[in-house]
This record gives sequence, C-alpha cells and structure tokens, in this order.
Amino acid sequence: MVFLLWAGLAPASALDAVRVGDDLRVTRLAPYVQSTPEGHLAFAIQNASDEPIYLDLERLRPPLMGFALGLFREQEGLRLFVSDDSEFTARPGYPDRIGFFIRAKSVQTFVLVNKVDAAGLYLWNPNARQAFEDRRRTMQAVILAVLLALGAGGLSVAVFRRSSRAYYALVMGGGMLVLISSLWMRGLVTSLGFEDAVLPYRLDYARGALIFMLVMTAISQVNMLLRKTTNRNYWTRVVIIGDFCLLAAGISGLAAVWEPDFAGLISNDISEVLLAVTCACVFLGAIFVPDQRRASEEVPDQARADG
Repeated sequence: MVFLLWAGLAPASALDAVRVGDDLRVTRLAPYVQSTPEGHLAFAIQNASDEPIYLDLERLRPPLMGFALGLFREQEGLRLFVSDDSEFTARPGYPDRIGFFIRAKSVQTFVLVNKVDAAGLYLWNPNARQAFEDRRRTMQAVILAVLLALGAGGLSVAVFRRSSRAYYALVMGGGMLVLISSLWMRGLVTSLGFEDAVLPYRLDYARGALIFMLVMTAISQVNMLLRKTTNRNYWTRVVIIGDFCLLAAGISGLAAVWEPDFAGLISNDISEVLLAVTCACVFLGAIFVPDQRRASEEVPDQARADG
C-alpha cells in the first residue's frame, strides 16, 4: 500500500501485467506501461514459471551521432523500484540497462523513475539479449572487414591505373570508414580490453570523421563539375549512387533522432549499415575505374576514324 501511494497509483488501479515465462526472448514494454502523476512509469510483471526469472530492462539509446553533434546529452541511469521495497539501478557505464529478477509464481509492480520515455523500453531475457548483441557485433566486424578489403583493393587499383579520382574516392571512403568504426567502437573494442583508453574519445572520432567525410564529398562534387576527365560518365554514376545511399543513411538517421523506436531494435542500425553501403559503393567505384591509358588511346583513334 505504501509503495502504491508513493508511486501515485490508486490501490484499485489495474495494470495490465506482462506475463513472462521461460520462453521469453524480448517484448516491447510500452503497451503495458502506465504514467503516474509524478511523471514516473509503472508496470506489472507476472512470473508464470516455477522458478525465479532474471530479466533485463533496456532503453533504446538515440544514435551516437546525435551525441557527437550535441543533439542529445547523457541521460540519467535507469532506476527501478519494486513493490516488495527492493530497488535496482543501472550499472556504471551502462545507464540504459537494468538487470533484475521476479520471484516464482508472483506478480510484482515496478516503478521506473527519472521521467523515462516508454516508447524505447524493451524487456529481455538476458541470454537472448546477449545473443542479439553477439550477432550484431559479428555483423559489424564482418562489414568492417569487407570494407577494409575493398579499400585495400581500391588503393591497389588506383596506384596501378594512376587515377586521381580514384584517390578522391578512397579518401572520402576512408573518412566514412573511420566514422563507421567510431560508431561501432563500443561493441567491438570492449572485448579487446581498450575501453578505458579508447572509448572516451569516440565522439571526437565521430565528429572529426563526419566533418572530413562531408568536406571530401563536397570536394568530389565540385571537382566533378569543374574538371574534365576521361571517365566522367563513369564517375557521375558512382557519385549519383553514392549520394543516393548517403541520403538514405541521413534520412534514416534523422528518423532515429526524432523517433528512436521507429524501426524497433534495429532503429539505430539502419543508418549505420546504409553508411557502410555508401562506403562500399565508393570503394567499388575505385576498384572498377576504367583504365585511363586505354581510354586516352581510344580517343585519338576515334578522332582519326571520324576524320
């Protein structure tokens, strides 16, 4: 009774309890949440199994670029009060996740304080959450490895064919690669033991890489307009495809800023993967650039034939 009065809930108020069991993987919590007059969030969970169940409550974070650009500030760590007078708080360094448990065959009421937005709250089985994050890290590592291979291949082709535009593409793609790496740094670097040394600077890396990428993109566009080149039609197609992918990445990133849960658990991943696709397109443009020497030899031959 004291807990309900403190939370601002009437004793007779009925919360639609989330029924969980051993088969739970993940569920969106927003449909089961009720706001209190004090601005807290209240919800109830029913443990249908014969054993205590351990759960993770996770809040979706806005895109990291939003923090890098100053659009967001770090939120207070999650803090959860339970109807049995216990309390759970987020671990240091992980303000958006709380681990807690529910006794067997019981229904417990929870109050989440600090004015949390219910739209981005998810209830996880800890093993399912860990498996999901492992798959995400594997995907990110594979994408980075592919991009590094494409970048190395593009550099080899640019050196062999002496294409200045291929160098432009590689530099712009390199900026994108640094940006992508900084966005994925937390998941990939922590397992290597460099968290304390590297992660405090990842927002600086992201800001610097974004500025560098935008500058190189602008230079590439101006260079395409002002300078004549043998492979102009080819690079025009490369630029159009790259700009389209970059625009799609920007739109999905803005959508994640304004509506963090617009695509569920992968809301932040969409813009980052599209940025990786843009980077791959730029590197592939450098790899498949036509041979300038062959093209320059064909132009005089064509002129003589026309004459």
